[in-house]
Amino acid sequence: MSKKKTFLKIALPVIIILFGAIIMKTLVSSRQAPAKQVKAEAGILVQVLEAVRQDVTVLIKGTGTVEASQEVSIIPQVSGRVVTAAPGLVVGGFFKKGETLFEIEDIDYRLALEQAESSKARAEYDLATIESQARIARTEWEQLNSNNETPPNPLVLYEPQLRNARAALSSASAMIEQAKINLDRTKVKAPFNARIRSENIGPGQYVRSGSSVAVLSGTDSAEIAVPLSLDELRWINIPGYGERQNGAIATVLINIGNTSYKWNGHVVRSSGEIDAKTRMMQIIVEVNDPYGMKDNKRSGYSALASGSFVDVHIKGKTLKSIFVIPRSAFRDNSTVWIMDRENRLNIIKVDALKIERETIIIGKGLNDGDMVILTNISGAAEGMKLRVIE
Repeated sequence: MSKKKTFLKIALPVIIILFGAIIMKTLVSSRQAPAKQVKAEAGILVQVLEAVRQDVTVLIKGTGTVEASQEVSIIPQVSGRVVTAAPGLVVGGFFKKGETLFEIEDIDYRLALEQAESSKARAEYDLATIESQARIARTEWEQLNSNNETPPNPLVLYEPQLRNARAALSSASAMIEQAKINLDRTKVKAPFNARIRSENIGPGQYVRSGSSVAVLSGTDSAEIAVPLSLDELRWINIPGYGERQNGAIATVLINIGNTSYKWNGHVVRSSGEIDAKTRMMQIIVEVNDPYGMKDNKRSGYSALASGSFVDVHIKGKTLKSIFVIPRSAFRDNSTVWIMDRENRLNIIKVDALKIERETIIIGKGLNDGDMVILTNISGAAEGMKLRVIE
């Protein structure tokens, strides 16, 4: 290879590179530097809620099972064969107070009444006879012993006989009253407005006194025992011992499909003791006329049937001038995040009066118009820049 070709092959690339470097340096040195700009801090996007003072009635929610306020076993007080039974004397049948449930054969008790009346007539005759003998005896003794100051022997004047005859008459009168009571007891009647819960009786059956033949549940009112914590109890008006006025107003609800049925009730008392296992106390809510007897509504869910599992909402005390915020806005250590006028995050301590499932009732710590932050922020710190989601 000639020297000329070797030179071109080596020197020419070097010359091109040097020439390019000179041109680039010239362009860079002639370029104007861009003006420096300070980028504004945008802030983290958050959702806020304005705090507003309001009056709120505390609502306590619980559950319980419906039971009749009254329940009694029907136990005949006399024995005998059942001659008639009311058509409604079946499970689920309804009776008003005083209606006859069934009748026991009364022939034996009518005869007993006649015997008692005969015994009384005999006792009245014996008393009249002895009273006449006593008057004659006294007259004779006074005639024979007019100058004798010694008192007469009671037997002479028939005084013991008179007492015995009067006692016999009183006993005969008592036997008549007992016979009348037994005769009246052959007709067994409903002691109160009731529903037949269970029965084991029918015409022709022999019943014995002291044996249960049916169980009646009252229909005038029903009760629901609702277990509540001690914290919840402090918000409710519960009548004390011996107090007759109604306590807190309550609403009893049953949800069937897409339909909600409700009844009005009120708190009447508490169980008065704390359950050792659950650490809760039962309060008793009463509902009047659960079966709609007064309005003749006895079908379907127009009746609050015994055994139903229900939700109970109880109106508690009314809190004045407080704040209600979503539970999600309540932070650890009883704090709330708010956004100040400069769109900065402030962490403040608040006094939570009541923590509910979805909301928190705040007593102190917030002010009217405070913008409470609802959004969760990872690594939140005091003074952090924020901006509101439009």
